[in-house]
Amino acid sequence: MTYGNNYDSSDNRQDDEGGERGIGRFFGRDNDSPKPQQHSGPQQSQYGQQQQGYGQQGHGQQQGYGQQQQHQYQGGNNMVGGSQQGGNMPGGDYSQEELEKNERNARYKDWGTKAGIAALGVAAIGAAAYGIHEYRENQEEEEAEERRKAQEAEQEKRHEEEERRRREEERRRQEENKNQGGWNQPPPSTDSAYGHHTQPQQHGSGGFCPPAPYGRPPYSFQQDDVRHADPSRSSDNSPTPHEYPKLHGASDHVIKIGSVISLKHNMTGRFLHTDRSHSTSTGSNQQLVFGYRWNPDENDWWQVLPANRDVPVPGSVVSFGTQIRLRHVETGRHLHSHYNYHEDRSGQNEVTAYGDSMRSDENDHWVVEKWGEGAYGQTWTQGEVVVLRHYVSGMTLHSHDLMISDDVQSVTCFGRGEEENDKWRVQLD
Repeated sequence: MTYGNNYDSSDNRQDDEGGERGIGRFFGRDNDSPKPQQHSGPQQSQYGQQQQGYGQQGHGQQQGYGQQQQHQYQGGNNMVGGSQQGGNMPGGDYSQEELEKNERNARYKDWGTKAGIAALGVAAIGAAAYGIHEYRENQEEEEAEERRKAQEAEQEKRHEEEERRRREEERRRQEENKNQGGWNQPPPSTDSAYGHHTQPQQHGSGGFCPPAPYGRPPYSFQQDDVRHADPSRSSDNSPTPHEYPKLHGASDHVIKIGSVISLKHNMTGRFLHTDRSHSTSTGSNQQLVFGYRWNPDENDWWQVLPANRDVPVPGSVVSFGTQIRLRHVETGRHLHSHYNYHEDRSGQNEVTAYGDSMRSDENDHWVVEKWGEGAYGQTWTQGEVVVLRHYVSGMTLHSHDLMISDDVQSVTCFGRGEEENDKWRVQLD
């Protein structure tokens, strides 16, 4: 079909329309009124023919374009600059190799885009996993912190309860002993058979009978009657200060809290001594205490301190019946005794120097008594013959003519405190 035939058909339509208008006038109809049936029929048919013709033209053009494109690749004419440019094809002359290269580049770009998306996805997953890990760690740390605070609160509560009971016990002890003349004198002993308190009494032979610690059976003074220190009367959580001022000399010759003294054995004349070069051989591996020479040297001095949990002011007067500790000035250890370890030659309970200013227990407690009578409540002064009674066992500081080596005289904890070898005298520094 050609473009000329299209124009002829248009002229024929105009002639037909003019004839229809003339016939309309002849029959008296309005030429301008719509004639849907008669007019649309020929037009629809005519439009259909045009559509068919248009399709043929389009087919012809596609065929022609295909021929031109083939001709272009073969001859390289300028058709690429016209029809192909309108179809988004690149301008200019390209070989088959360049087109394939462009296609590969396009594929590489597509692969790079997909790889980038995949990498972002992996990074997002990793970030999410790390966030979950950090959240769990933070949650565990918070839970651990809460548990720690709860444990600390529970420990503090228990400590407060123990301290309350200790204050009540101390108040009760002071109330019971307020008429005995000492600020920390031991309470009367408990008679386990009758369950009542008894005051210090005389032995049947006329000797002094010291009171046992409160709530414990009377002293038996036997080495096989093993008694243990009360753990509540140690330096742990004790209100007693770790240090007291050292008091040297006294014009009134009175022994006070903080006084620096030496102890001379009354029978042998040797001074109570310890040093770092001598240790026990019994298995306790503590610092040995022994009698040494007849003139005091720097290792013969001891400071008078209060018992654990007692809080007297420095310089308080010490009366007989008072529990004290003796701390070695040079080494800082306390005069100490215990069961289960016996001096090699005598078989008696050993005496050692133990602990330090931060570590002390009830086996460091000694009750000072006037020899033969106790004299509880009376003031302790220089030169008086005294007995130092181990508070836990009830036995006394003892020495004798039993030499461990040269100038090393045996000192033990033994007996009721009635022998001449139990006597000691105090000298003030």
